[in-house]
Amino acid sequence: MVLLFTISIGLPNDPELGKWRWAEDTLQPTDDKQVHAVGSFGLYYLFTSKGMTRSDAINTVIWLGLFKEGIDALVPWEKYGRLGGDGFSKNDLVYDVTGVGVAYLIDKLIDNKNLSVEYNSLNNIKFTYKIK
Repeated sequence: MVLLFTISIGLPNDPELGKWRWAEDTLQPTDDKQVHAVGSFGLYYLFTSKGMTRSDAINTVIWLGLFKEGIDALVPWEKYGRLGGDGFSKNDLVYDVTGVGVAYLIDKLIDNKNLSVEYNSLNNIKFTYKIK
């Protein structure tokens, strides 16, 4: 409620808030891009480990990325700091899709049915992967 009150007060006084902006970035692997890839990778595994299906996890991660880019497009970081962004970045979405795609491929390749781990002591660990 406080957040809504603060935003409603800020809207009339700030013409930049809510104005759509496009990011002027590239596909260079900057820190921000790497965070998008690693974050999407991690969110996929978080969601699947909590019982979500693979396809639902992929969809959720992509929609979260789109939502975040929408916030970046409408809320200027110059005034609102980390709450905002420098515009909608299709390149950030490429890294989001890359991160979740790599996670999905690894998840499919290392299926729990095909991977077994045996350990007899701290010095002896054996990994076995069955290729179909």
